[in-house]
Amino acid sequence: MKNIRHTNTSIFGCLLQKYCLLIILLLIGASGFSQQPSAESNQNIESMLSSISEQLQGTITDSIQFRNSMFRVLTLAKQTQNNAQLIKAYHNLATWHTKNPTLDSTIYYLDQAEKISKTHKLPLLEAETFLKKETAYKQRGLYGKAMTENFKALESFEAINNQLGIAKSYTRLCDLLYFQEKYAEGAEYCQKAITILKELNDPKELAKSYRYKADNLLILERYDDALNDINNSISLLKNAGSGEPELARNYNTRGNIYKYMKRYDDAITEYKKCLEIAKKHNLSQGIIPALGNIGHVYRLQEKHSEALPYTLDAIDLMKKSGNTPNLKENYAHTSGSYEALEQYKEALKYEQLYSEARVKELEQIIEQLESELQIKYESAKKDETIESQDATIDRQRKTQLLYISLAALLGIILFGMYFTIRNIRKKRKALALLNKELANKQHALAESNNKLKHSLNELKATQSQLIQSEKLASLGQLAAGIAHEIKNPLNFVNNFSELNLELIDEIHVELEKVPSSPEKEDIIGLLEDVVSNQKKIHQHGTRADSIVKSMLLHSRGGNGIKEPTDINAMLKEYINLSFHAMRAGKKAINVTLDFQLDDTLKKPAVIMEDVSRVILNLSNNAFDAMYERIKDKDSSENYHPKLTVRTYEDHQNVVIEVEDNGNGIPQDFKDKILMPFFTTKRGTEGTGLGLSISNDIVKSHGGHLQIDSKQGDNSFTKFKIILPI
Repeated sequence: MKNIRHTNTSIFGCLLQKYCLLIILLLIGASGFSQQPSAESNQNIESMLSSISEQLQGTITDSIQFRNSMFRVLTLAKQTQNNAQLIKAYHNLATWHTKNPTLDSTIYYLDQAEKISKTHKLPLLEAETFLKKETAYKQRGLYGKAMTENFKALESFEAINNQLGIAKSYTRLCDLLYFQEKYAEGAEYCQKAITILKELNDPKELAKSYRYKADNLLILERYDDALNDINNSISLLKNAGSGEPELARNYNTRGNIYKYMKRYDDAITEYKKCLEIAKKHNLSQGIIPALGNIGHVYRLQEKHSEALPYTLDAIDLMKKSGNTPNLKENYAHTSGSYEALEQYKEALKYEQLYSEARVKELEQIIEQLESELQIKYESAKKDETIESQDATIDRQRKTQLLYISLAALLGIILFGMYFTIRNIRKKRKALALLNKELANKQHALAESNNKLKHSLNELKATQSQLIQSEKLASLGQLAAGIAHEIKNPLNFVNNFSELNLELIDEIHVELEKVPSSPEKEDIIGLLEDVVSNQKKIHQHGTRADSIVKSMLLHSRGGNGIKEPTDINAMLKEYINLSFHAMRAGKKAINVTLDFQLDDTLKKPAVIMEDVSRVILNLSNNAFDAMYERIKDKDSSENYHPKLTVRTYEDHQNVVIEVEDNGNGIPQDFKDKILMPFFTTKRGTEGTGLGLSISNDIVKSHGGHLQIDSKQGDNSFTKFKIILPI
């Protein structure tokens, strides 16, 4: 092996200074590839896996060397065909990538581990893979997906009767239910875990169960029980000789309990112990809650100037790490502190961030509730009976109050009639005059009220339009900002992929000068794999760049200048952009795109940014219509969504047709569909402005928009844009 490395070094000696990094990676791959499975024993690989797992719990000083070590172990595990070791190697890679803002890499490696464990029937490793997925989703606040993975793990542990695994799943369910505000259920799961773990004598896992249970009991205002459980957790860890990182989280929880008991100085002490340990060991999961909690306690003490630096640091670390379960609470604390300091602009900014985070959280909760399979029938019937009884009691009380009110009213009427009859002759004329004056005032008051109601309705309508316009403008700015941010790293990906291809070509040239050998063939094979990967990176990077350019073009405001435009190219670009956006969203469906475009079409003079908005509006509406038809089970059988786009010339006009085979537009709506703020979509799904704006844009080009639709078995909707050449 030493001779092989010496030969490789002499071959590439002349290129080492110029292409240092690439040569090192190739040599590592070549050396790993040339080794036989017997070169490293299973025991050595297991030792390397354990060492990497321990290092992942701490701070990595040389990330490049560490990453290379992980891939080396992965290669060795593949060569030895040890599936258990291969799964552990994928677990380590997934853990390494959990610090990334996105989940793509983490979930990719865990999916590989899951496939291997299923194929080779390794239920214990499969269950551990599910738990790692649950952790990744939970860190990003995706509790519905996290619950799904946890229940998969629990099912696997129960199938093999692994009591420790069952207890771990119960403990994690307790923690997930805490973030979903189901504290009583969470405490019950933790108690189940505690019962099992006491029999297994596992102090560290038992301490975790006590800590999670304490978190839930705290919100249920069972402070003494919560304090007792967290003290049990700390005692277990100290007796087991656990390190500072494990104790840090418990100090944080004990600080929470003291905070709710209004023992603020004790709470600050616990949080600062947690923060000191977390900073010492570079534990972001300990630093974030400690900072946020210190800021919260200072705010409770009305020390808002001292609270802000801690809260803002916590928010910044949450955004960078992607660990965002408590982000909305810190938004709320920051807004409150700024408001107390009379910095209202900043207070409003963080209040808006809190509202957006809360809405997102509620959407996730609704999604989870809709996907739950267990319906508590007896509980529902009991609630229905209680509600019926409450309604009956409420009706009886209202009836009694009505009788009492009628009796009182009758008494007042009789009393008034008595005095009226006595004085009727004296006050008849005065009463007539008073009635006339009162009638005039009532008439004037009624007119005034009508005017005020009319003004109020106009004000509300104007306010709603203004808010919607601001939202649409903010969305355009957000899209442009995101596109700009993505474009720079995309340029680096595309440029460096091209550069790597050029470097590999030069290496090929130098390899031609070297005599043939098995090592040379191995290196050439690796180079071919690298070339193939680089071409795929460049291909998909170029496609992503074109999408970003389209987003930037769409987000820019039009300059008002009409230019000859290739309508067919524009249609393909923006229809595909809308299609991919739909496929990436919550209403993803399989749609056949049928482009029937006239290649001889002339180029009309249009404002491309404006007409592209019209195309996007029509295609988005078409996809929504086909999605609604798919949701209708009676009509979804043998239904194949299809979007047909046509272009042709008619006299001196260019005609664009966008036709879908959705449910169609009701006849009553056809005359209203182009009116501002008229929408057939439920809730907040539509603004009612898309078609109105599209109609205005077409009219501003001297054209007009026609609608043809039919409901029934062969339903369709066709929008026809007619633009003068």
